[in-house]
Amino acid sequence: MTHFATPPERPFRQKVRILLLWALATAFMILNLVSRPIRPGYSLLESILEQTGTLLVIAGVIGRIWSILYVGGRKNSELVTQGPYSITRNPLYFFSLLAIFGVGLVFGSILIAAFFTILAYFVFLYTANREAAYLSHVFGREFDDYARGTPLFWPDFSGFQRGPERNFSPNALRVTMRDALFIVALVPISEFFEYLHTQGYVLAAVTLP
Repeated sequence: MTHFATPPERPFRQKVRILLLWALATAFMILNLVSRPIRPGYSLLESILEQTGTLLVIAGVIGRIWSILYVGGRKNSELVTQGPYSITRNPLYFFSLLAIFGVGLVFGSILIAAFFTILAYFVFLYTANREAAYLSHVFGREFDDYARGTPLFWPDFSGFQRGPERNFSPNALRVTMRDALFIVALVPISEFFEYLHTQGYVLAAVTLP
């Protein structure tokens, strides 16, 4: 866990993270418009990438909904350690990375999928460390014990705990669904740009592996 010289007394402003992700999404759409992936001589690889990408997007969206059902309305006010939060301290960010990588695969380029996923990872890593510092400040030893046994990012399913039934925040679920639909919307947008390139309406400046 990253420690800061002066522990933050207020939660990290999520608007910064959201603005950075919007910037990444805008860059992805611009890249879609000016480039296209190198297509193999047969469509099998393209089909595998698209199907795998679609499955990852679905898994990412379902994972985000699963996570928000546990933490929605309680983030920063209660230390949630059950469900998805028993296998990783940041399941929302982890499942978002799955979806982002999936969108890149649907585009048809492993390179682009990896590039945008790595950029998003560093955004989430910075945010997660700032949030961890705040939670450590608020919950003290309870959070530190939880952090020692639960990975910051990559899930450890051996520690899974279902936990009791929980109520959820409809507003938090609404926000999560909005964000998820935005990620999903990148898939048809990518397909639409591919159609424009295929029909010759827009000429790609570069091709990407």
